[in-house]
Amino acid sequence: MRPPDPSARALVALVPKQISATINRWRSRYDPNFRIVPPHITVAYPPFIPPEEWEEMRPVAGRCLEMFAPFRVQLEHLGVFWGSPSHLWLAPDDGGSFARIRQALAQLLPEYMPTLPFAYVPHVTIGAFSSDCDLLAAKEAVHSAWRPRSFELTELVYMAPNQQGVWCVCTRLPLGSVDRP
Repeated sequence: MRPPDPSARALVALVPKQISATINRWRSRYDPNFRIVPPHITVAYPPFIPPEEWEEMRPVAGRCLEMFAPFRVQLEHLGVFWGSPSHLWLAPDDGGSFARIRQALAQLLPEYMPTLPFAYVPHVTIGAFSSDCDLLAAKEAVHSAWRPRSFELTELVYMAPNQQGVWCVCTRLPLGSVDRP
């Protein structure tokens, strides 16, 4: 394992523990990062807001997130990113909420949200594979056992790796309500 990048930060939606337990059964077999990061959906990729600027920028990010009401996330379908390695993932059906939050943050904080070289696809990683055959076998195994699960997303979290490289929650940022004054 590489030493953690002390500037690495991300804004993510954590998958609740009752759903994570099921996902982690597969991740323990297929994801080399199983022990260092919990199941999550990334909204802002590292390096997001660096640690030395977080306390100043946290209220700005928090006010942005307060503009979005909590929403339902359904984890139903599997997807694949082909590459080297290829990745198997669960796609959240969220009515486009993750993309809208990401876009709002990018407009508000463009210096911390660089343009991605690929389209933003919210997802929960199940595993990474160097062999297409292994990926397809894992996809079939997960597909045959997975039952759709949903949860209410009420917050995003700012995460960073600790000294051992394990990603930990630094700050919880609640979503608001569109009815809030």
